[in-house]
Amino acid sequence: MKKTAVYKWVKRFSDGRESVTDEERSGRPVTSRTEENIAKVRQIVRENRRMTVRSIAEQEKQLGKS
Repeated sequence: MKKTAVYKWVKRFSDGRESVTDEERSGRPVTSRTEENIAKVRQIVRENRRMTVRSIAEQEKQLGKS
C-alpha cells in the first residue's frame, strides 16, 4: 500500500470513520449474481458442459433479451 493511501485512511478514521468496509453507493450493483441468473447458467452448463465462460455469458445475454 502506498503512503498516500495510508494517509487517506488515517484522515478518514481521524474524521470519525469506524469501519474499513465500503459504504453503500448508488448506481448499478457490483454483481449480477441473482437466483434467476444462477439457474440460467446452470441450465446452460447442463445442456453443454464443454462451453467456455465467454459463450455461456453470450448465451445468457441472449436469453435475457427474450
